[in-house]
Order: sequence, then C-alpha cells, then structure tokens
Amino acid sequence: MFASRHTALALAAALVLSLPAMTGCSSNVGGYDYKAGQAQSSYSVHQATVIGVHPVTIHGDTRDQQSLGGLIGTIAGAALGSTIGGGSGHTIAAVGGGLLGGAAGVGAGTLTSRETGLQITLRDDYGNEEVVVQGAEPALQPGQRVRVIVGEDGSRRVEPAY
Repeated sequence: MFASRHTALALAAALVLSLPAMTGCSSNVGGYDYKAGQAQSSYSVHQATVIGVHPVTIHGDTRDQQSLGGLIGTIAGAALGSTIGGGSGHTIAAVGGGLLGGAAGVGAGTLTSRETGLQITLRDDYGNEEVVVQGAEPALQPGQRVRVIVGEDGSRRVEPAY
C-alpha cells in the first residue's frame, strides 16, 4: 500500500506543478507577436505619436485553459485524496479530492487566459486619432514616436519608431 500512495503523491505533485505551465498556452498579443499565418504577409506602416497609454486586461478564450486545468486538477486531487483513509473512506476521499482539484484547476485555467495589455491612443501626422489595444510589450510612453503596422485584415500593432 505504501508504494501506491507514494506513486499517487508523486503523480499529484507532478500534475499540480504543471498547472503554471498552462500560461505558455495563452495568447500573446504584443506589438512583436505574430501568428504563423501572419508570416510572409505584407503590411502597411504609418508614423504616429503616442498621446496616451492605459493598462487593460485582455481576456482570452478560457475554454481550453479551463478544460486542461480542470483535467489536471481532477487527476491530482483524486490521486492525493486516494492516499487518505481506508475502505469506503478511501473512495470518498479520492472522489472529494478529484472534485476539489477539478474546481481549483478550472480557476487556474481561467487565470492563465488573461493577459495584461495596453490601450494606446495615437495621433498621426495629419491630426487623426486612433486607439490600438495590444499586449504590454513593447512598453510605450506618451510623446513617443511609433510605427503603426496595419495588416490586410485591418489589424494593427504598435512598435517604437526606428
């Protein structure tokens, strides 16, 4: 029985430690982040001046992150719960641990789908203003000259002017 409890604890620890790795699955939407389909595409560029920068929270699609977090949490919780008690108490502890672990995993998955971003207000050389929301990188300051990169689909990203 000791070996199976030891194995359950090791499995649970490995799964719990993998929860922070889910942040690697979140989308990055900074000025230097491109998706594979955006490579080898043509973009137009215009110059502007930053007139305001405000922090925002960008909420990604939480379904995949919640599912992965819930699965990892359920397995880890059940494995940990299975090390408690004996007989029917052993089963109840495993089920309870799985439920609690699953709930915690869904919560962790929700948190990993959020990203800090910037709402950047720009004024071009003709006096027109626009707002672009993107990830927090690169850091931009009011008064800074920037390049606004416009994709064929109308998407925009902002980076410091060279």
